Amino acid sequence: MAEVNLKEAYIKYLDILNSGCKNEIEKAKYNLLFEASNFFEVVVNYVTLYKFGLKYDFGKCIIPKGAKLYRIRCYETDVDFSNQSQWEAPPHRPQNRANIKGQEALYLGSTETICLLEAHIKKGDVYALGIYEAAEDIEVGGYLLFDPNNELHNLAGMILNAFLIAPSRSQRNKELFSYLDSQYGVLSLDDFEDMNALKEKGGLQLSVKFGVLNQLDKYYNLTNQLCNILSKDTPDGIRYSSCYLPLETVGIKCSDYNVVLYSEGISKIKFVEYKIKTNTQDFDYTDFLKIIMK
Repeated sequence: MAEVNLKEAYIKYLDILNSGCKNEIEKAKYNLLFEASNFFEVVVNYVTLYKFGLKYDFGKCIIPKGAKLYRIRCYETDVDFSNQSQWEAPPHRPQNRANIKGQEALYLGSTETICLLEAHIKKGDVYALGIYEAAEDIEVGGYLLFDPNNELHNLAGMILNAFLIAPSRSQRNKELFSYLDSQYGVLSLDDFEDMNALKEKGGLQLSVKFGVLNQLDKYYNLTNQLCNILSKDTPDGIRYSSCYLPLETVGIKCSDYNVVLYSEGISKIKFVEYKIKTNTQDFDYTDFLKIIMK
């Protein structure tokens, strides 16, 4: 990727916009995203161009009425899990990957397995499993739409998706990053310049590499902006791959995925029941990533 000036490129785009040629406009719009020196700058360009009024359509999908969704919480003896309020969105509304602080958001998974990974439940641990059902169709966004006629659209979606789902450094992920750092070492933006890496095995590892690159605690500030852009078209919520099983991307869907529901989406589900269970699985949240990286 060559060094470029986004402002100058945007001015050229406005000239093309005035020409009224649809194909040229669409091509120029995606070329703008790649006025970047590395993949991280593609993410920044996407956010910046949105503020200039440029929108990119990466599709939406439906969680159909009747579909089951799941949530896992670590078991605590002093918590009354039979109280339905325990299964509502967290009342203190902390910032997370897909919501700013104070924004109502409920994080669910499509399967019990993905929830076990997300909750870091070890073998032998006791946990509470909450089961929900979609009371009506729920429309969710994400970076999933494949365009057979626009390669830059697909590459941009892969990059944005990878950044959105990258693992984040935290005390809970200490074990994971100990492993990842030993595998990748210290990464710099220079390690995110090779476009061919998206078309080969490295494309599957891009989300992990974004996680290793990040050494700060401001990562969610940028993922929040990505989700804010997506939620303008799908206020119900957003579908995205787990950072521990990062298989979904443009044109590829997986049965195990995460979903965040905002107020509109939360109103479209109902809590069904909860179960107290003990994890009997041998795998943990690091195992799948180790397989992917081999």
